[in-house]
Amino acid sequence: LQYIHSQGYIHSDIKPQNILMGIGDQSLTTFIIDFGIAKRYCDSDTGGHIPFRQAARCLTGTPAFTSINSHLGAELGQHDDIESLVYVLIYFLRGSLPWLQIKQNGSTRSSILKLKQKIIVETLCSGLPCELSTILLYTRMLSFSETPDYDYIRSLLRSLGGDSVPEVESIVRDKLYALPCP
Repeated sequence: LQYIHSQGYIHSDIKPQNILMGIGDQSLTTFIIDFGIAKRYCDSDTGGHIPFRQAARCLTGTPAFTSINSHLGAELGQHDDIESLVYVLIYFLRGSLPWLQIKQNGSTRSSILKLKQKIIVETLCSGLPCELSTILLYTRMLSFSETPDYDYIRSLLRSLGGDSVPEVESIVRDKLYALPCP
């Protein structure tokens, strides 16, 4: 994500189906695909950040994994991709998200948003490494145009579970390989 953001883009659709693991020599490399709804967040003329607009558009991305800001129709920032990534990691580790039980159509998207807004981060991440709740809380505190501290996020991800990192990697890898092809 840091690389994508450094190129001036927001992915806008971070979800399990858009995350691939390499094979062979690249088996520890993660690839993000499907840039169909990616958006430039840097103004191509000035190089500056695009302005924030509330209710600028409809929900962008997959409702289960998209950020709260996306549900609200707000212009997305770098922190929104990271929020989505945390939802994906929770999904990989837990096998579900609380709002996956809600039927995903136009009339229930507001129910998904309400649950995402209402649920306490520590409850959402209960039983999982505390680093996930730390990243999600940190991400939600960032302003629209603020560049995330990727070194901080990376250090938290690297310390995920301490001695259980190989176990976490195994669970994530198994979930990635088990995803059905579209």
